[in-house]
Amino acid sequence: MNKHLNVHCSRFNCQLSFWGTRLKFFLLTLLLTTACSQTKPTVTVSPSKVLHTGHVVMRGTGFTPKSGVSSHLRRPDGTEFPVLPMLTDDRGEFSHDIDTLILTPGVHEIWVVEDRSKVSSSVARFEVTLDQP
Repeated sequence: MNKHLNVHCSRFNCQLSFWGTRLKFFLLTLLLTTACSQTKPTVTVSPSKVLHTGHVVMRGTGFTPKSGVSSHLRRPDGTEFPVLPMLTDDRGEFSHDIDTLILTPGVHEIWVVEDRSKVSSSVARFEVTLDQP
């Protein structure tokens, strides 16, 4: 009877091992799929070309909800303005109005980095011009 019990337990352990391996594989696949399917945060600007006395609206999506982010704005000469801290809303989004009066003519680049995760958004570009777009 003891020998039969050992065989039964051995078969049971084998089945547990089989399902345990399958479960680990499933969880690993789920983790990798989730990690790969998460999209990079996005920043957009509108309009893409603006008179130097105008305004540009920057919108961000895909960030962690209710988290701190830092906005970076690069001038046409490659130098950066001081970083602007902001907060995302409960959907991981934000909106910010940029007054272009103090900006030099040329193409400016803007991107946003999550403070905690250090994940960076896409880079958006807009042109400040002295002529009517």
